[in-house]
Amino acid sequence: MDENFDEVLKAIADAERGPTDEELTNAPIINHYRLETIGQSVQQIYGKVQGHPTIDDPYVTTTPLFGFDPDAGWARTRSRWYRLGPDWLLPNPKERDEMIVAIQSLLKATRKWVMTEMKVAQKKDRS
Repeated sequence: MDENFDEVLKAIADAERGPTDEELTNAPIINHYRLETIGQSVQQIYGKVQGHPTIDDPYVTTTPLFGFDPDAGWARTRSRWYRLGPDWLLPNPKERDEMIVAIQSLLKATRKWVMTEMKVAQKKDRS
C-alpha cells in the first residue's frame, strides 16, 4: 500500500480512538487558533504553535484535520496530534457547542468518505 494511504489510515484510526496520554504529552500545542476550510469541506487549523518537531515558524497551517475535540484538548491531523490551547478564535463564541458538534460530524463523514475513496483507488490499482 502507498505510504500516503498508510499515513491517512493511521490518522483516521487515531482520530476515532482519541490520543493516549503519552501522545498528547508529546504533541505540539497550538493556540490562538482558528479552523479553516479548504474547498468544500476539508478542515485544517491555523494558529500559533509551540514544540512542533519540524517547523520553526511560530504560526502553522496544519495538514487536513481528521479529529477535533477542544473540550478534551486535542486535534488529530493527517500528520500528527496537537494539544489545543484555550484560545480558539471563534467567529461566534456563543455558538461554540453547536460548532463542535457540526465539526465533529463533518470530520466523521470525511473519514468515512476518505476510507471509501481509498478502497476504490486500491481496487483500480489491482485491476
